[in-house]
Amino acid sequence: MTWEKAWQEGRTGWDAGGSPPILEELVRGGDLPTGRALVPGCGAGWDVFTLASEDREVVGLDVAPTAARRFADLRAERGIGADRAHILIEDFFAHTPAAPYDLVWDYTFLCAIDPSERPRWADKVDALVAPDGELVTLIFPAVEGDSPFGEGPPFPLLPQHLRDLLEPRWRPVRLEPVTHSHPGREGLEHIGRWRRR
Repeated sequence: MTWEKAWQEGRTGWDAGGSPPILEELVRGGDLPTGRALVPGCGAGWDVFTLASEDREVVGLDVAPTAARRFADLRAERGIGADRAHILIEDFFAHTPAAPYDLVWDYTFLCAIDPSERPRWADKVDALVAPDGELVTLIFPAVEGDSPFGEGPPFPLLPQHLRDLLEPRWRPVRLEPVTHSHPGREGLEHIGRWRRR
């Protein structure tokens, strides 16, 4: 299965039709870094649009051209300028921006790649986040053993997995269960906010 084929065939069960409630809460709270943000595996762009603001430019990455077309349609519907929210059809691991990001938001990206690639992901986010920036992860599906979604993706992802990947370079400033999730994801999410040691 390729991601593009899944988009073409409408097999996008990971797309909840909006951002997770915890991201909306973080944005309303106003304490996320401003400047430049990155959303890997952004799909239709819900999280890109939620993060985009007058003081935050957001780049979404996805490998599926069909997702990028959906992104463009949704951005136009919302009246968000391309200077605030745009998408690149690009592999996360090959992404080399001109400057690092102030914020990287990861939700349903790390859990979608093969678990053997997770150390590579950690090295890449380390390179992509500015020295005083922040990595924010919505850890999903946070289950022991087999995933309730079949063989994966998504692959089970626990808070301890993130600790193992990110420490000692990063320290968690918040790592706790999420109390309000999209239907079907209740009890399966933890929020992690990480800053450099």
